[in-house]
Amino acid sequence: MIELKVDDIKFDEKGLVPVIVQDWNTGKILMQAYANREAIELTIKTGLAHFYSRSRKKLWLKGETSGNVQKVRKILIDCDGDSLIYQAEPAGPACHTGNYSCFYRSLEGYKKFEDIIQEIKTYFENAELIDKKWVRDQNKEIYRFVLNPITENVPPPSPRVMSFIADVIDSVTRDDFDKVLVPESFGLPIATLVAERKGKPMAIIRKRNLGGEPLGYAEYASGYEKGTYYVYGVTEGERVLLVDDAVSTGGTMEAIISLLQRFNVDIADIAVSMSKETYGGRKLIFENFGYIVKAPVLVYVEESRARAEVHLDGGVKKLLENIK
Repeated sequence: MIELKVDDIKFDEKGLVPVIVQDWNTGKILMQAYANREAIELTIKTGLAHFYSRSRKKLWLKGETSGNVQKVRKILIDCDGDSLIYQAEPAGPACHTGNYSCFYRSLEGYKKFEDIIQEIKTYFENAELIDKKWVRDQNKEIYRFVLNPITENVPPPSPRVMSFIADVIDSVTRDDFDKVLVPESFGLPIATLVAERKGKPMAIIRKRNLGGEPLGYAEYASGYEKGTYYVYGVTEGERVLLVDDAVSTGGTMEAIISLLQRFNVDIADIAVSMSKETYGGRKLIFENFGYIVKAPVLVYVEESRARAEVHLDGGVKKLLENIK
């Protein structure tokens, strides 16, 4: 990356330059303000975000009274030299309203995702269906497995689809938790993106004992698979966001929730990239535990193909309608 000097910045006729503040950990936009040369030099000297108030006509340190300072990791200059980005780690909310970001509202009616939604639907319409032996109980013989293009990468999904799924999960789930918790292994790509957006660490539930002292372990049975889950990286009393690639019969999620509850781990929210609604797993989790599993993509397994619906609310309304 090319490095420039403060002298290369093109200040306007009032000696100011617009500054966007971006969360260094999550990539989210936090706020927009203005800075003069002195504010930028103080930012460089102290490592904390300084600005110039146009209304008060004075320098100001972000967080000087609230304590919500912003530790600046990098300053970017645009191609024309007349605007900046502070990439910073915030110590608290950026907005005076108490919101994490000043950009917590959207323009009414403007959500242009039709092309991405159609892309997701096409993925599942063309997804391969594989018949596997049903192992959960004695009620069935065949489990119709949908090769999930979003997390099993057959075919590899476009980056915008992965980003879209992660953004929906981020927008519909809570932020007040300690860690993102994900079972290996297909949930890892989506959970990693969600953890980045949330700015939280990610703990992994393993399918094998890594040694040491796991929080606990549980036997699980999905429609086509049985095994043991070992929970690492989480301690009693912590609060987690549980993220997985999919929910189908609800068997694996049921085992995980029961294990976490046994060790007093609070589940703030649950989300998956897709739910196979045909197998009723989301309904089971809601009826047994009271959790709404949020799923942007709802998949219905039909005789010779899979059909997908995409919901920007994480499928919440659809689940509640089905419960009623």
